[in-house]
Amino acid sequence: MYANAISLMFKLGCLNRYVLQTWVFPFLALLILVTFIFLLKYILFWLPNLVENDVPLTLSMKFFTSLLPNILLMTIPVAYFFALYRSVKTFQSNSELDALYAGRLSLFNIFSPILWVGVVLSLLLFWMNMQLVPVSKLQMSNTLDEIGALHAMPDFTPRRFTNIDDLTFYSEGKNKDGSYVEVIISDASENKLSPNIYLAHEAVIHKTDEGLLIQLEKGNQFNGTSPRVNLTQFDTYQILVPFAFESSFRELNSESDFSFMKMQSLYQHLDTPDIKARAEWDSRWIPSISLVILFFIAIPLSLQAKRSQKGGSFLLAFFILALMEQSQLILYRKIGLGDAPWWSTWVLELIFVIVAVFLFAQVNKYGSLSRKRMLSFWFKKEKAA
Repeated sequence: MYANAISLMFKLGCLNRYVLQTWVFPFLALLILVTFIFLLKYILFWLPNLVENDVPLTLSMKFFTSLLPNILLMTIPVAYFFALYRSVKTFQSNSELDALYAGRLSLFNIFSPILWVGVVLSLLLFWMNMQLVPVSKLQMSNTLDEIGALHAMPDFTPRRFTNIDDLTFYSEGKNKDGSYVEVIISDASENKLSPNIYLAHEAVIHKTDEGLLIQLEKGNQFNGTSPRVNLTQFDTYQILVPFAFESSFRELNSESDFSFMKMQSLYQHLDTPDIKARAEWDSRWIPSISLVILFFIAIPLSLQAKRSQKGGSFLLAFFILALMEQSQLILYRKIGLGDAPWWSTWVLELIFVIVAVFLFAQVNKYGSLSRKRMLSFWFKKEKAA
């Protein structure tokens, strides 16, 4: 008796390793691929602006790095779902499921190792959403503000006219040290009808508390109107342009927004009248719960049509995944605006759980989903009522 039990445990251990092997490599490949696609989308969107505005490489890398935790929060469930979908399809197409069914193993027994890995990933997502993602969101917000502060000063692009109130600036080029060459300035701050004209070989622009300080080197100043035009040569000349900078970098902290707060801080704000705290708290549980739900949805969808070569089940799986993500996002926004009660998040998750468990129970009992069988199930239920 004990020998049979030990033999059975050994066989189940070998089966568990085999099931995990069929899942883990597609999961890692999908995770890397989907994460790269999401990151590439952000890079292609932001990179032209960062390059055009001469944002330092370290600051650009800091910004893109801050995006990774948020991206992984989306891509881990996607990779888990479709890797499991592929594994089940592979077992079915190779008739391995039939052999395991003959050994009196249920779908739950066969794929339970992937479920327990999903539980571990669920705990990882929970930790990320409570501790790591808020820090990355705060870093991303501060980095964007810092990038914006770098270019709060007007952009004096060479060979273009830059207008600042009554001053017009033009240059032929820009040196590596930031100075401008062959500069022409029209300053009408003193007299709009007769502006002062400055021609200089070089100009350096400094940002001060009072505004912009333009220091001209080796040039001429023209003022007055024809026929009396005064010419003054200078080696160094300074022009102070009063300018109120629209933005300056003010570093935010974790208390600036609920989305920046870690688990402990956010929990302390649940008693506040602001419903956004409750909406943020509930939304952080959703990814980890949804990942476990996806286990019970992926298997029924992958076994929907055994002999079909069509991609209908795959499209349905993709649609359901998108539906879950979008419905949770829309409900989160409505709760934050006060258009829906806070508990509606958990009602939606409960609906997903009921549907997922029902579909899994049907597949575990009959081997695959059948539209006729499901319709007859509901009709019998109505007749019984």
